[in-house]
Amino acid sequence: MSRSGAYATFYVGNLFFGIPIAIGVEVTKGQEVTPVPLGPKEVAGFFNLRGHIVTAIDMRVRLGLEANVDGPDTVSIFFQDQDSLFALMVDRVGDFTEVTEATFEETPSNLDPNARELIVGVHKLADKLLLILDTQKIVSGISLVQH
Repeated sequence: MSRSGAYATFYVGNLFFGIPIAIGVEVTKGQEVTPVPLGPKEVAGFFNLRGHIVTAIDMRVRLGLEANVDGPDTVSIFFQDQDSLFALMVDRVGDFTEVTEATFEETPSNLDPNARELIVGVHKLADKLLLILDTQKIVSGISLVQH
């Protein structure tokens, strides 16, 4: 993953995250979620996005926080990973932000191992830190097949 470029930013709780816009990011609000019976707790359900089925991931749960309450204010950030469409359900959307390698720092080694797996690094912005998420790791840790 590149250490510089354009990122779509968003908040989960008070945490400020970014994912690269190069993966085809789209933002919507208030999408209706169809729950998945016996699905993993991180999967809020499915969306129908212009005829395509999208797996909705509750980022609050995925990050070990209290579950999101789906409603008209829920924001979803859609992206494609290989042949599948996913939506990250987040609390609110930030801006598209351009960053350079000069502001990048590796993920701190003292971070919780579960969070370290998902966060590839941190960009130091003028007024806050931007945590960069690895979307492949977010979705690779989720299986709709329960054993």
